[in-house]
Amino acid sequence: MHFPTAGGPFFRHLRVWHAVVASLVVVAVVAFLVLRPSDDGVRPVPGSPCRPVDSAREDTPATPDLDGDGSVDLVHEISRSLKVDVVVVPGSKRGPDHDRTTVLTQGDLGVPDDIQVGDDPLQPTVADLDEDGHADLVVSSAAQVLWGGPKGPRADGPHGRVPLPGSGYHTAPIAGDFDGDGHTDLAVFKDSGEEQGELVVLKGPFKHSGAPDRTVRIPSPVHKGATPVLVAGDANDDRATDLALYDSPWDPPLLFTGGARTAGGLSKEPERLPEGENVVFGDFDGDGRQDVAVGRSFVNSYDEDDTPHRRGQVSVRYGKDPNKWATMEGGDFKEGFGTRLAAADFNGDGCDDLAVQLTKKKEEGDARIEVLRGGSEHGLGSEPWRATKRSVPGDDGASDGQLFDTHDWDGDGRAELALFGGDRWWITDGTERDEASFPLTPSKNQGS
Repeated sequence: MHFPTAGGPFFRHLRVWHAVVASLVVVAVVAFLVLRPSDDGVRPVPGSPCRPVDSAREDTPATPDLDGDGSVDLVHEISRSLKVDVVVVPGSKRGPDHDRTTVLTQGDLGVPDDIQVGDDPLQPTVADLDEDGHADLVVSSAAQVLWGGPKGPRADGPHGRVPLPGSGYHTAPIAGDFDGDGHTDLAVFKDSGEEQGELVVLKGPFKHSGAPDRTVRIPSPVHKGATPVLVAGDANDDRATDLALYDSPWDPPLLFTGGARTAGGLSKEPERLPEGENVVFGDFDGDGRQDVAVGRSFVNSYDEDDTPHRRGQVSVRYGKDPNKWATMEGGDFKEGFGTRLAAADFNGDGCDDLAVQLTKKKEEGDARIEVLRGGSEHGLGSEPWRATKRSVPGDDGASDGQLFDTHDWDGDGRAELALFGGDRWWITDGTERDEASFPLTPSKNQGS
């Protein structure tokens, strides 16, 4: 259920690469049909390997769960007017409980004033760094840590800071066990401007000061000036976390495999993935192995540049056939199918489905979401199973809800989409039905 953050008024600009990718198995889809969703029970499609949710899946800890109550919390970092805030909407059996929203200010977080900030909503990292059984919160490019406790990280609770070497960081480090030793590590990309950047791996466990066991610096695998997004997953099912880098304007997405006999635990050389602007991991065919999906919308990062007369596409590599890529086209010409991806099981059948955002103009922030159903004969179906769109009016026109995260917000065994736009949240099953809808922050009479 990992996915990256992207561009627009609230999301960072995405770019399209111009590298040549060979040996793709192309499954051309001339046009997508919007299918009527069905909620009459959870049933695998004919020939599907999916199985209904069982105890093993139900016992998987909810993530992110800051207060340890078993419900997924909606955690959101936003930078505005050179200040960083984190909004936490606690989870419940009914989904995110907006009435209990907490806003942690820059002062609460202990974030210094000289950090890199932007206008993007980001996901802080939630992980148990000190191995005390409580989730910790890692915030901003300063890697400030609020240590967890029985009631979650608190503004008046213990703080720390992960010491990042040098400067040039734009986001919080992401978590994963990259060397497979059972300890949570952190990884972050350092942009050194005109100089070659670095991939920094901080090995766990972490001390309460925030200090890692050790720090490993890896020469950047991308061109100078690039600031790629990092996403963690397990592409080869070896229990060690793999690391994908994408959103570099000059490089294809790259994949480092974890568990290698290197100082950082990552492979010495990354694998080049098909051209695209985002990467997600999910089990789309239900065989218990992670698959990899790469989205490529062909929409330019800057709206003044014309988008080519092409349909967007998603390329998928299934774990059972790691040497083969299947590519599906979607949407209409210039509609931006593949701008954002998120993987989750929306019907509880045991197979992950793939949510795909379509965005015609990234700076304008228009968006529509289509869901491809997992568990077809070969894995992902090639036609949308569900489709949805949300908008709120504004002084400069409507602002559409964009794909932010996917989790089982209400604990019913089926994931939902979290969409964000115009300072508003929507929690939806991918249809026109909202399970919840509420403002970014509480009104003044509700407190904070």
